[in-house]
Amino acid sequence: MSLLTRRIRRTRNRIAHWFASPGHRVTRDDVMEELSDSTELLQVWMDPIEYSQVICLFEAVRPTEVVEWGAGGSTRALLQRGDFVERWISIEHHEGWAERVRAQITDPRFEILHVACSEEEPAPADGDQRRHEALLAWRKEVERNPLAFTDYIAAARTAGARPQFILVDGRARNACAREGFELLAPGGVLVLHDAQRSEYREAMEQLGAVFLEPWNQGQVAFVRKPDEVG
Repeated sequence: MSLLTRRIRRTRNRIAHWFASPGHRVTRDDVMEELSDSTELLQVWMDPIEYSQVICLFEAVRPTEVVEWGAGGSTRALLQRGDFVERWISIEHHEGWAERVRAQITDPRFEILHVACSEEEPAPADGDQRRHEALLAWRKEVERNPLAFTDYIAAARTAGARPQFILVDGRARNACAREGFELLAPGGVLVLHDAQRSEYREAMEQLGAVFLEPWNQGQVAFVRKPDEVG
């Protein structure tokens, strides 16, 4: 058995253990941390129902420019189907994950910006319930007070982006959604994943978001920016 095969098997076994652990909700971040140094192909970490909703919005807008906070398998998959896209900017806080995405997505339309958090994020839970709760508490605090992610939030503006489609699926999602809506071109659409989480509700409702149903793993919400008048 090759070293790569052993590493992939170990990774799959650990993720299976997380799913079997009582009280532990497996998140994209658990998988991101575990797979950040793996060469296994990036997978779409969305339920098929939610991913199909994102595809419908993406195809309806047919954007030439896309901004995404939080990169992954959906980045690769949407780029492959979106021949109308001319520029795709992904913003990622996790250096190892950013490097893995960069290595696997070689499309010349794609650029990934690694923008680190200004304070240390708690260590991954690795199946430990107390560490998992501490990590969740920190992430919720970041939603209330996103100062540690100031540069991350501002990265799309710094890059001169004027997207017609935005996907918010990373850190500091409330602040990124507000910032993204300001940057969004008239007629464009902003999508937020995991919209069922209580910490995102108020910000998305303030933007006038539509919360899509049904959903299984992470609800999709979207808001469309009005067309320019005149």
